[in-house]
Amino acid sequence: MSQKTIDLACVGSSCVDVIMSVTDVFRFEMIDAHAPDVVKKYTAIEYSSKLNVSSVKFVPGGSASNVAANLGNLRAVKTAYIGKLGDDAMGKLALDDLANANVNLDSCSLTKDDATAVSVILITPLGKDRSILAYKGANNLLKPADIKEDFMAGCKNLQWTSLTSPSSIEAIEKCIDLVKRNGGNVYACPSISIIKNAHDAAVNLVKKSDFLALNKEELLELTWNSNLMSALRDALAMGPKVVACTDGGNGSLVTDGNTLVSAGVYPVEVADTTGAGDAFASGLILAHMSGLPLEQMVRYGAAMAAFECSVTGVRDGIPHDVSVLKDYIASHTLKVEVSSFKQS
Repeated sequence: MSQKTIDLACVGSSCVDVIMSVTDVFRFEMIDAHAPDVVKKYTAIEYSSKLNVSSVKFVPGGSASNVAANLGNLRAVKTAYIGKLGDDAMGKLALDDLANANVNLDSCSLTKDDATAVSVILITPLGKDRSILAYKGANNLLKPADIKEDFMAGCKNLQWTSLTSPSSIEAIEKCIDLVKRNGGNVYACPSISIIKNAHDAAVNLVKKSDFLALNKEELLELTWNSNLMSALRDALAMGPKVVACTDGGNGSLVTDGNTLVSAGVYPVEVADTTGAGDAFASGLILAHMSGLPLEQMVRYGAAMAAFECSVTGVRDGIPHDVSVLKDYIASHTLKVEVSSFKQS
């Protein structure tokens, strides 16, 4: 590629989500003796028991491919997915969905060395619980040799999400270095998997990124800081110019180090929160690439998340025209507060 024909290349996970609704489960809570204010909730299945599943749905997912598909469906920017899938039925399902979402797949390859990544998502009635069993599979077989410089030369910007094997992390770093060399922006969306399993590598990749979007749990784990505001400062100190943090139904925070924007959520009937974080990141990235201010960025992110949460599954609720997103933002009220952000 001699011209930059891809607005945003997304490298990282792509999988098939197996969404199961179950009711015969238990939930219990535990308090950490060393942190009495921290209450952890657990979903439990009775030992050696067989549970009935009330519904099951197979839908393509994965954080990198979600962002590529979300923005591809909006038809606002041209996206590409960079990654590796298994040469199997699940891989074909994932590829077909990306193709239908207008995503460029020139840098996505199939392999028989492992199966396509799969996430089993348990949906329970216990406080909108959403527990996930994730198998990275072929995703983690991505290596630096799979990243072609001529393809990357045609990509204006990059978004990366979590892969955890040493070779796949090196592949992400190569993508970052090539896009930065060509003057593009790098959007970091690390999940808890890379942050917990390869913390040093995650920090290194974040340091090379211009924009960081993650949830509260991921932010606190990334910075090893239990105070949210201090964690935002620590994340900014790593290098990103903008840091965005979501906290489920409590809304989001976005800062550039000078201004702090705090936003709520658009009121919707929540069917499923799977993919909501990726939808939020998609909106933020689109707004940032469009040169919009922080206050508009949170509106784009919150609106995309609202569309996602209104439908069971991943990507299904995302509109297929950016004008629908803009009309939603114009016609719905979102609580947004803007204040100064002190770095020390």
